[in-house]
Amino acid sequence: MIRRNVFKVAALLVAGMAAFQGFEMSSATAANSVESGPVLAVISHTVKDYAAWLPVYDGAESLRAKAGVTGAEVFRDPADPNKLTIIHRFKTVAAANAFLADPGLKAAMAKGGVIGAPTSIIAIKP
Repeated sequence: MIRRNVFKVAALLVAGMAAFQGFEMSSATAANSVESGPVLAVISHTVKDYAAWLPVYDGAESLRAKAGVTGAEVFRDPADPNKLTIIHRFKTVAAANAFLADPGLKAAMAKGGVIGAPTSIIAIKP
């Protein structure tokens, strides 16, 4: 039940995402003005081949740990399994913003075969 609700929230967040220029932050995200609960960074992108992408993602665990990721989930579009939505959890908006700006993340995404610019949103639980 919780996973289903997380997926519904992710789908709603993805539907309302602002486009990023390789993770350019919108004013609402960059403001970092209100924090009261867990922070989610919801990233959506397409990969050339999920089977080739997954080992690269798994191999970037140290990058996620260094950035303060406290939890992560990967979702695949049922109509196109190469379209992914990834949810990373953080303690602060600043940590999520720093992760999205990390050149190591961009390098890992390129290595994993990400196609086009990803979309991303940062959300907090009120």
